[in-house]
Amino acid sequence: MPPVSSRFSRVAAAVDRVSSGLNACAEFILWVLVALTIVVTFVQVVFRYGLDSSLSWSEELARYLFVWVIFIGASVATRRRKHIFVEILVALMPRALRASAELLSIGASIVFFSVFAYVGWLLMLNAWQQYSTALDIRIAWVYATAPIGAGLSVLHLIAGLLQRWSGNEDPSPPLHPAVEGLE
Repeated sequence: MPPVSSRFSRVAAAVDRVSSGLNACAEFILWVLVALTIVVTFVQVVFRYGLDSSLSWSEELARYLFVWVIFIGASVATRRRKHIFVEILVALMPRALRASAELLSIGASIVFFSVFAYVGWLLMLNAWQQYSTALDIRIAWVYATAPIGAGLSVLHLIAGLLQRWSGNEDPSPPLHPAVEGLE
């Protein structure tokens, strides 16, 4: 029977692979959504100003695509550890406290995204009978991105924690070069 730490490392690596794979899918979806947003917006401008006609559905579709980009993009930023972080406060802490501050931040983020996913799920279910004006699609499909993005963020945060605890990742957060001199 392998030691617990070896099993834990394998579990951490497996969760990280799942997180990485889902993140790769999310990044591809983001590319598609941004491209669609650009095309739909461009077509609307051509119709409105070039052909003196307006498409009734294009503004609504662009807005809904943008909502999806925001929430899926937030999960990608979570995976990449690119969310806003107050580095100056971390740089002023002793190195031993930095890891604890990051763990506290990750824990708070997991709680926030978990609550956000739950509330987003409830809003999605509540909106199931509502339809959009121009596209005539269920508004719930627009709201679905909130629990999806938040759930992915929770997974990425947990994967990062497991990687740190298994010793496969640096426990201290990276500091911006301009802030590193304050140590």
